[in-house]
Amino acid sequence: MLFQKECLPSGFLVFVCALLFGMGCKQKQTISPEGYRIDKPQIVPLGKVLNEISGICFNKENGDLLAISDSKEQVFELDLRNIKLKDYTSKVVPKDSDLEDLVKVNANLYLLMSRGEIVELPEKATDTAGMKTYALNLGGVNDFETLYYDPSINSLVMLCKTCAHEKGSGTRTAYRFDLKTKTFDSTEFYTISKDDVKAVLKTDNAKFDPSAAAIHPLNKRLYILSSAGNLLVVTDTRGKVAEAYELNPDLFPQAEGIAFAPNGTMFISNEKKFGKPTLLVFPYQTETEKKK
Repeated sequence: MLFQKECLPSGFLVFVCALLFGMGCKQKQTISPEGYRIDKPQIVPLGKVLNEISGICFNKENGDLLAISDSKEQVFELDLRNIKLKDYTSKVVPKDSDLEDLVKVNANLYLLMSRGEIVELPEKATDTAGMKTYALNLGGVNDFETLYYDPSINSLVMLCKTCAHEKGSGTRTAYRFDLKTKTFDSTEFYTISKDDVKAVLKTDNAKFDPSAAAIHPLNKRLYILSSAGNLLVVTDTRGKVAEAYELNPDLFPQAEGIAFAPNGTMFISNEKKFGKPTLLVFPYQTETEKKK
């Protein structure tokens, strides 16, 4: 027994009970981005083919998700109505390409390799013949897991997970790939301060190594996952940190894919870590819908 009743005044016991109850309530409360409950997703188990699911994107043509696995050489399609997985392409990249993310823009697929290369493919590619590769040459050892499309500038944006030149800088760096010219900018597009992430979270221990990102179709802000550190960070489209959220590792054991439907529904994929890989689905609620 923690306290002996006869040794403590009854008023003190009431105070302690109230304090413990209040602490418990705070622990149970989960802060979420506007429009979502990140503590209450719809959980969809995925098959072992996607044990190492490393990126997803929404396919506007049919409302399904496209997905890649870093141990496979092809793109898969996940039928969200029937929860069925099928091949979207054949093997279209060389073995050991280490695919980390993907984007579909019009009739083209863009796949990100971890070393900082973008592969362009026709959406129905059947082999490697139509593959075009664009490399970002930074020098040193660099690791990328994040690629997203910014329609406002018709460009793809890559975010460093860890890049050689960032050592000691306290930043994560973004690079822009112009889809009109099919070239990378000669300089960085923007940087994100890790100190800003820590300041919003009010902790010095946050680890921010981007593993996926996508622009929200309604509020136009950038949502960035960091599997390392279990974080969701929200910024503007130039990396200014607005919000940051700690994710429950039981629900987000290895979150490495994020995508949005046009109505704001958010999808987050987890690689297999403690069990099966999962897809988490978060319906988007407007303020009007919340009041119903």
